[in-house]
Amino acid sequence: MANVEAQIKPDGLSQRNLVDILYMIVYSIQGICQKLDDDNNADDTYEADVYTAIFNGCIEDSRGNYIMNRVTANDDRFFIIRPDGLGNKELLECLYQIFDMLETLTEQLDADDCTDDTHEALCYTAILVWMIENCKGDIIGNGNTYYLRSASVDQKELVDIICNILDSLETLCEQLDTEAKPAGSNYEELWFTDTVLMRVQDSQGLYSGNDITVTP
Repeated sequence: MANVEAQIKPDGLSQRNLVDILYMIVYSIQGICQKLDDDNNADDTYEADVYTAIFNGCIEDSRGNYIMNRVTANDDRFFIIRPDGLGNKELLECLYQIFDMLETLTEQLDADDCTDDTHEALCYTAILVWMIENCKGDIIGNGNTYYLRSASVDQKELVDIICNILDSLETLCEQLDTEAKPAGSNYEELWFTDTVLMRVQDSQGLYSGNDITVTP
């Protein structure tokens, strides 16, 4: 896959592409939750518990698409991200909430009547091995690969985290597609292949994501 173009690399990261991939990630998580609710699993509160209860911000991508949700109880953590406006505070809060949504989603799946109860272990704990501190000093993550905080947002580590978030999403969708439950079997197609329309290359030369479908 060495000839595959990556729009995001450790030595090449534009703010526009960063905002676009953050939008795609959150949009994908919301879509997975909506599909789980629709696929008649025992638990139909995925969107309410994972997206609506946790995501607390607004992301507008470079094409004018936006996703927004507000958690009024955490108004001091509400963030706005646009291609022309992205600071470390907003970035870390967004990454923190993405980690929180993925952890909550995989825990909820393990407690549901799915065939597989290893979603958190394989899709969250084993892949997202960074610690992230948000604007309130709250910390989330696993392992000790890197501690990301406001004063030390290293570009190489940031790209590696994004690549691994995509790996987590793809692994989760693949797991859901092989489950006897939920009933739907096209999670990867709908909420990774058709949604994550950029490719990221990490510092080890590994790729995640899909071919870009528009001119960057």
